[in-house]
Amino acid sequence: MNHKLSLTLVGPEYPVNVGYTARLMKNFGVQRLFLVDPRVDLRIAAVYASHGHDLIEDAEIIRFEELRKRHELLVATTAIRARRKGNVARTTVKPEEVVNYVAESRSTSLVFGRDTTGLRNEEIEQCDITTCIETGTEYRTLNLSHAAAIMLYIISKSERRMSGDIHQSFGARNMLAHYAYDVAVASGLQEHRARKLRELTRRIALKSELSDREITSFLSLLRRAKQALRAKEGEIDVQILS
Repeated sequence: MNHKLSLTLVGPEYPVNVGYTARLMKNFGVQRLFLVDPRVDLRIAAVYASHGHDLIEDAEIIRFEELRKRHELLVATTAIRARRKGNVARTTVKPEEVVNYVAESRSTSLVFGRDTTGLRNEEIEQCDITTCIETGTEYRTLNLSHAAAIMLYIISKSERRMSGDIHQSFGARNMLAHYAYDVAVASGLQEHRARKLRELTRRIALKSELSDREITSFLSLLRRAKQALRAKEGEIDVQILS
C-alpha cells in the first residue's frame, strides 16, 4: 500500500474514467483521490469503480492551490510536449524518470487533466515536473484511465528505495525560485523572462537532487546578490537626485 502517493483528476467529465481510475488505484494500493473542479456524477462513477468505490466516496474535492500546498511533489501528465525550448512547463521527463523523484518525496500526487483538453498551462506551471507517455505514433492522447494504469505500473514495479540522506522540500525549491526571480528583476531582466527563469530554477533544483541544506547555501548567495543590486540601485537614485 502506497501511503505517500495520491492521484488528482482535474475537471473530470466522464463517470467511466473516474470509476476505472479508482479501480486501478485499488489494484495498486493508492488510497487518496483528489478531484479539482469535477464535472461528473460521482454516484455513477462509483458503479464503474467496482471494489474501488470507497475511494470515490472518500475522494476530496479540492482547489488546485490547496493541492499544491499539501504535496511536496506534483507530477503533471500531458500528451502535448513543448515545441519550443523556452516552454519550460511542458518540457517533459520520461515516466521511468518520475520514479526517482517519487522515491525521494514524502508526498506526491500524479495530476491528470480533463478528459478532452488535458491540463492548462497555468496548472502545469504549478507542478514540479511534467511527464508524457510516448506512444510512438502521431496519436499521442491516451484515455485517462489508461494513462493512469501505465504510470501506476511503472511506479509500482520500481524497487528503488529512498536513500535517506537526500530530502528536498517544495518550500525550499520555491524559495530558491523566488529569489532567482527577485535577482533577475533587480538586475533589469524583463518581467516575462524573470517569470520563466523562476519556473526554470524550480525545476532545475528538483532535477539536481540537492538537499534542503544545499539549497539554503544557494539561497544565501542569491540573498546577498539581491541586497547588492538594491544597494547599487539606491546609489544610482542618490546620484540622480543630487
